[in-house]
Amino acid sequence: MKLNVKSASDKLFGAVGMVLVALLIGGVLVIVSGNNMFEAYGSLISGAFGSKQRLSELFVKLVPVMIMALGVSIAYRAQLWNIGATGQFLMGSIAACAVGLYVKLPSVLLVPLTMVAAIAAAGGWALLAGYLKNRFNANEVITTLMLNYIANYFLEFLVYGPMMDPEGQLPQSALLSENLRLPAIFSGFRVHYGLVIMLVVLAFVVLLWKSSSGIRINLIGQGERVSTYAGVNVKATVLLTMFLSGAICGVAGWIETFGLQFRIMENLAGSYGNIATVVALLGALNPFGIAASSFFFSILLVGGASMQRMTDVPYSIVDVIQGLIIIFVIAGIVGRGKDEKKRQGRKCKNA
Repeated sequence: MKLNVKSASDKLFGAVGMVLVALLIGGVLVIVSGNNMFEAYGSLISGAFGSKQRLSELFVKLVPVMIMALGVSIAYRAQLWNIGATGQFLMGSIAACAVGLYVKLPSVLLVPLTMVAAIAAAGGWALLAGYLKNRFNANEVITTLMLNYIANYFLEFLVYGPMMDPEGQLPQSALLSENLRLPAIFSGFRVHYGLVIMLVVLAFVVLLWKSSSGIRINLIGQGERVSTYAGVNVKATVLLTMFLSGAICGVAGWIETFGLQFRIMENLAGSYGNIATVVALLGALNPFGIAASSFFFSILLVGGASMQRMTDVPYSIVDVIQGLIIIFVIAGIVGRGKDEKKRQGRKCKNA
């Protein structure tokens, strides 16, 4: 499955068209359920932008979604289908939280050390899938997906066992010290300085595609023959790509742990990993396209809950809209792949 390069305008119109069609079909389902489509969508928008508190929650959701989508997009550019964002997020969270709880250092040293631990653990977790692909030609879709389950079970083992809060009964770790936590940007709101780190990650990914490493990653996405002919060490680049992809997902886990939850717990990653894949593809693997699609999905996540509270429309409508966008994205990729094969076939006949 390969992603073909199209003009920026074609990608933009295609993404907007997918979203509009998904919203239209969702609106039809709202009407069929006996509700007013305009009232439902109005409450969804109000739920995301209706107050400073809701706007704060919108950015709280935006941070992990956007960072993880940027992370997986690096692998996807190389045609490496990293479905393991959830596992990488969790391994980064676990490593960072363990360092924060059990290593005794001044906070000025410990905070950056926790981030390094998150990057190393999450990048290493993704690197394992890259090694298996290089060594055994193992399909990275399967290996990264299976590693998600291992990471999740490992998290459960920890929060029910050695890292469980000794002062509580819930499956979660003890709280991190206050001097290790990311401060809130505005007093009384949950939005924190992870938002700034998100912008740094965005800038890093933009610069990556202008660097020699980014060029090599793009080249292996064009096929092994092309990249080998260009003098690229394919196996080394696969490892680098998977490490960077996983490491960025680990940064998202670090931010969620140190900026919002202040501990690790069951279901820490939620549905962020699945959403990140859709967001990356909807944004056509372009950093700024990913930023826009992340913002849209954050509106759905925050506004959907308000829509359910303020109307009789169930939150499952939001899930339907997300599912439709997934179908449209996949259909678009498959369709473009078939068109490319037809063009190549015509070239061979004319040759």
